[in-house]
Amino acid sequence: MRAKGFAHTGHGAHLSQAALYTSDLQAELADLPRPHPSFLVSLLTRDESAIVQFRNQIENWYGHIGGSAQKHFSDRLRSLENEVFFQAFGELAVHEILRYHRISVEEYSEVPAGTMKAQAKHHQQPFGLGVISYLPEVQIRGSMSVYRHLVRELNQIHHHYYFSVYLKKWLPYDFDPRPIKRALEVWLDSLDDGSWHGKYAEYRDDNIHLEFSILDKLNEDRRDLVRFRISPLRAPEVLDRVGECVTTLVNESNDSPLKDLPLVASVFSNEDWALPMSFLHDYIYGKADYAFNWTTQGGRTERLKAYRRDSAKYGLFVNEHFDKVSALLLVDKEWERDKVVFSLRVLHNPWATTPLPPEVFQGFAQYRRVDVEDGVTYLGWDDTDRTRFRLP
Repeated sequence: MRAKGFAHTGHGAHLSQAALYTSDLQAELADLPRPHPSFLVSLLTRDESAIVQFRNQIENWYGHIGGSAQKHFSDRLRSLENEVFFQAFGELAVHEILRYHRISVEEYSEVPAGTMKAQAKHHQQPFGLGVISYLPEVQIRGSMSVYRHLVRELNQIHHHYYFSVYLKKWLPYDFDPRPIKRALEVWLDSLDDGSWHGKYAEYRDDNIHLEFSILDKLNEDRRDLVRFRISPLRAPEVLDRVGECVTTLVNESNDSPLKDLPLVASVFSNEDWALPMSFLHDYIYGKADYAFNWTTQGGRTERLKAYRRDSAKYGLFVNEHFDKVSALLLVDKEWERDKVVFSLRVLHNPWATTPLPPEVFQGFAQYRRVDVEDGVTYLGWDDTDRTRFRLP
């Protein structure tokens, strides 16, 4: 399907716009059977102050969308299908993050994950902006934030055994950790009265699979007994999906009216990417020939990596198919002390056909080209302290 553009008609909220989430819609969703798997139902029916505030934020961000494109966003932001809702939310969040950093969308797309036209206020070069939401199957079933909530609850247990928690199956979003906590307290008590022999226990039903191991016995009761926690390894799967997402955005851009613009490919995750930086660099740029530290004229120490495209055996940007991608934006959202915190990293493509200068993305952490010499490209991070931020 060919992407179509909408003219941008303004950056401020429209006074006459209809509410995105009306009281009638909230009442309708509140009547649905529980537990319900839809993100939208959770967003509109929970009354915790953090959720209400987040819901109001989304409503405000929606008001910043160009008027002619609002209908396209509103239908998807009211969808009970998680993939549809989350794709729209990812586009909306990236739109707001960039707008907050003085990068505006001038033309929208009617196609989900379609190419939009964007431009920084402080730079004349427009670029194509593609946004795709990464929603793996494990995230549909559950979330690391839920797992962290479970561990916090288990650390409230008052006993004298250190133990580990091994998550073998992702926890559902509507998971209540209190029954697990009670079962674990019973198990720890049974170790003392001799009704349980051994250091291992399992909690399992149709939706949950957890294993616990006793590590040590203390002389007195205390809290914070979880010594370490284990969850499924996600990095290889996540990186492969990032590559698939970028491929989708490139293919969509090649079929759009904005195909001649350099592309900024944005992949949005609903929670922390949790990707080791070495994994990420190797996957995007291939294996570095070597790395070293150097000190700038301002006295700042940087760690640089040297890459040769002509000899690299793998790497997303090593593949010429991605030469139109000027930069990859890795964006995520997570909850921190009942507040939504975003992170955004810009990974520049040093071999792009039309590279965008780092000035376009000033205010963000950027992995960019520092120098090129004899076919060797040197890359390093800039402004790494600007990775995480909150939006009004």
